[in-house]
Amino acid sequence: MNNNINEILIVDDTPANIKLLSQILSSHGYKIRVALSGSQALTSVELARPDLILLDIKMPDMNGFEVCRQLKANSKSSQIPVIFISALNDLQDKLQGFHVGGLDYISKPFQIEEVLARVKSHLYIRRAQQILQENNDRMQRELKLAWHLQMNFLPQKFPDVPNWQFSAALQPARETSGDFYDLFKLPDNRIVFLIADVVDKGVAAALLMVLAWSLLRERIAVYPDHPEKVFFDVNKSILSILKDLEFVTVFLGILEPGSGKMVYANAGHNPPLWFRDGRTNPKQLGRTGLPLGVSEDFGWSQSEIMIEPDDILLVYTDGVTEACNQMGDYVGLQHLVECVQPLILECADDLKMKILNELDSFLGKEPPQDDITLMVIKRLQE
Repeated sequence: MNNNINEILIVDDTPANIKLLSQILSSHGYKIRVALSGSQALTSVELARPDLILLDIKMPDMNGFEVCRQLKANSKSSQIPVIFISALNDLQDKLQGFHVGGLDYISKPFQIEEVLARVKSHLYIRRAQQILQENNDRMQRELKLAWHLQMNFLPQKFPDVPNWQFSAALQPARETSGDFYDLFKLPDNRIVFLIADVVDKGVAAALLMVLAWSLLRERIAVYPDHPEKVFFDVNKSILSILKDLEFVTVFLGILEPGSGKMVYANAGHNPPLWFRDGRTNPKQLGRTGLPLGVSEDFGWSQSEIMIEPDDILLVYTDGVTEACNQMGDYVGLQHLVECVQPLILECADDLKMKILNELDSFLGKEPPQDDITLMVIKRLQE
């Protein structure tokens, strides 16, 4: 620590005490400011914040306890370390000093070595706290930027396809997300959509999210008719890069809008719910293989369905069904189905929003523990 940059405010109504402390501290490279009363001290701090305050307790206009209380109540001065200096050695006085926010207590008459040691110690701690806060602030800025970059990977606008509605949302549980979704049109006008969940949290999950998204996009262009082959190649790439460190679940569908035919593969993801022809009991589109990044000695199969007019496909991550409230209750699959059943005549956007509102209501004040991602696909009557 460079002591030359540290400024100490000494607050005492006895000039002799101020002179002695000033001589001790200035001789060791500290900059000194003085205040002869509590009110002067508060004014001085308001004008310019010192690095540390040595504060007498017994003063005529305002005692040190009240000065410290006001300092700690002000966001501009609350983090300044305060060391009480006093001839009062009663335990209750010391406890009151700690209660109002003081960090330490030096008894009069002063011992030079003690004064210097305590001042140096608390300045060091304060600087360490400032560095930690600066690092935290920088990390928060970087995480915010990372989230904005992640958002740019998500489709900003869905294709306009006659007689089809698409809607999706992603609500991250942290500053960044391990979930992602995509929906885009192939050159032959088929629609590709996918939803994925990296089985981890934080920055590592966000990095794998970007990697998985780019690998899936690239392989879909190569195998637009075979989602199972897409998974095989992406799985191999993930394993070669991450060495079994992470894995990701993915549901990938390729849809022919004219006929409603959809081929899909499900790599360990939550089975989407297929509400057919206005009926309220959905069919689940089950898994057709393991998550990507688990094993190289495994293959995936593809399945096929026909999405008819009035059908709804609900694709989601486990952050939806595993959302947990303060009572320890989970949303669960049945609750999700019961939420959708009275809404099957709604448009895709409204259905999505009402599901999200129901999740918010279910969670109450409990923040989500996992990313919540939801996609609604609805075919309309011609």
